[in-house]
Amino acid sequence: MRAEGERDRTGDGNDLLPRIARHLIMHTSFIPNMGLYHGKMGIVLFFAHYARYTGNPLYNDFAGELLEEVYKGIHTELPVNFESGLCGIGWGIEYLLQNGFMEGDSDEILSEIDTHVMERDLRRITDPSVRTGLAGISYYIGKRINNPLRKSESLPFDKIYLDEWISATSSMPIPDDKTILDSIIDTLPEGDGITSWQLGLKNGCAGVGLKMIQP
Repeated sequence: MRAEGERDRTGDGNDLLPRIARHLIMHTSFIPNMGLYHGKMGIVLFFAHYARYTGNPLYNDFAGELLEEVYKGIHTELPVNFESGLCGIGWGIEYLLQNGFMEGDSDEILSEIDTHVMERDLRRITDPSVRTGLAGISYYIGKRINNPLRKSESLPFDKIYLDEWISATSSMPIPDDKTILDSIIDTLPEGDGITSWQLGLKNGCAGVGLKMIQP
């Protein structure tokens, strides 16, 4: 049964979006991956959007519970990368804050991630990719320093680090949020149905759902 206030706007008469939401609610807590592409952070983004799309606060509550699991799961052994690590998680949290899905001071919430990111020497990273390399780290740094909601004049990274970032990534443009998300959900999963799909944004249920919601 569809929850009160939930709208099926798939346009083709089926219940795929509500079924995706139910499937994710049942299974997401059991996945160990905290990351943006394949883990809980990406699924948080789906439920944040789905709560706004349907007007149903229950989905927002679930997104908050998942985000709490992600935050508690952050530790120094996670990679720094964008796909499965700290930069993707941090980017997702900043995305939620800047787009009004949650409230808080990102400089406080993300200070630990910022510290770990600054431990990487950007000039010595040989992998240029978004998923595991320099471009993904640059996406996170760019998202952080261009936060229009920042209350303090101080930036989350020191001047020396930012100068090194500018030097190392001068030829790497930073796309807008929608372009970044579209690049993650650019391919859809194959298979007989949602029970055979992965759960996350990349080739998974959350990606299919988010693609259906986005204009």
